[in-house]
Amino acid sequence: REPRVGEADLAAALTNAITCAILAAAGPQRSRVLTTLYKDERCARLPVFSLMEKVYLERILRNDEVQAFSANLKPHQLGVESEDGMSIVSRAVIEHNLLSASKLYNNIMVTDLGQLLGVDPRLAEETAAKMIGEERMTGKIDQVDGLIYFQDPKDASAAMVQFDDQILDVCNQVNALIDLMDKKGILPEDA
Repeated sequence: REPRVGEADLAAALTNAITCAILAAAGPQRSRVLTTLYKDERCARLPVFSLMEKVYLERILRNDEVQAFSANLKPHQLGVESEDGMSIVSRAVIEHNLLSASKLYNNIMVTDLGQLLGVDPRLAEETAAKMIGEERMTGKIDQVDGLIYFQDPKDASAAMVQFDDQILDVCNQVNALIDLMDKKGILPEDA
């Protein structure tokens, strides 16, 4: 006969799993883990459930909620990641709130995004670029206008944007060809 896991141990294990999911890099993989935990009725009784629910529902986290969550973290979870000097919690919250903002807005000025995330606009743009590059979020960044355009990967308009980008690319190639022909003097007079 195998030993049974006590309720306290189970609650501790589920709390640890939720904490790790919240601190994980925002994206599709984390969403799958959160879905599993959210659907487990045992998690609803845990003190960390309300924050997990906001993360699962992709709502923006407020600073006071993050501070309350951080108060219960272990020292290694409060550490600083070596690659960018940001704390694990700060990175997780910034990425989560950025992903949440991508669900609320079609586009946003980089300066406004920085203000929404409570960080320097440059960091907001770098984080968005990293997440887009790693395919954890879909969108594109217009650095000239200082805008970030968000796209829902399941949305048909995302396909239209991609189609528009392809047409724009073809038009640019045609223009470049015409310019080259003009330079070489082989462009017909009526063109």
